[in-house]
Amino acid sequence: MFRLITLIQTGGWMMIPILLASVVTVALIFECAWTLGKSRKRFEAFLMNPQGFQPINPGERPDPVSTLIAYRLANPRSSAEEVRAYSEVAFGPVDRKVGWLQVLAAIAPLLGLLGTVSGMIQNFGLVASTRPTNPLAQLSAGISEALVATAGGLLVAVVAALGHHWLSNRADALLLSAQGVVTGHEPERPTKPRRSIEEANFGS
Repeated sequence: MFRLITLIQTGGWMMIPILLASVVTVALIFECAWTLGKSRKRFEAFLMNPQGFQPINPGERPDPVSTLIAYRLANPRSSAEEVRAYSEVAFGPVDRKVGWLQVLAAIAPLLGLLGTVSGMIQNFGLVASTRPTNPLAQLSAGISEALVATAGGLLVAVVAALGHHWLSNRADALLLSAQGVVTGHEPERPTKPRRSIEEANFGS
């Protein structure tokens, strides 16, 4: 607790929103990872036993895959386009939470930069008003303290960006797999054209 207070005092008042952003980032990553992991397990259970699968258990919070399967069972005559449209609705809450990680990754560096700029303005103003005997040393110490906010903002941005990339890939892969199984069609994946060894020109 003492180190946290010292960090806030060193980085300035902008460290408070940066710390709040870090807490929200970690919470979103854990929550979305837990939801997608639960959906993956439910999807694997459905693949092992489609006939005896119970989409949503009573008193249990539904996950995206279970919601999609429940819709398909309740509407067996729905078209593939309708199932795909509803899958976007089922995965909507997870997508919105993952999208917030992208927002945090963009805002966190700006918060750190704002904290650094405000700290340097305050430091230069203090040096100008007090006129110390060694202004260079005082400026160096003040600038190093102000850069703590920038480092904190960049750290939060890196974690948020990596979390967004990892979770969005997991969500997209699970969505495509669930759509393919529920609609009875394999998901289309982009493939690169391959050239035979004889056609390959290694000298070019």
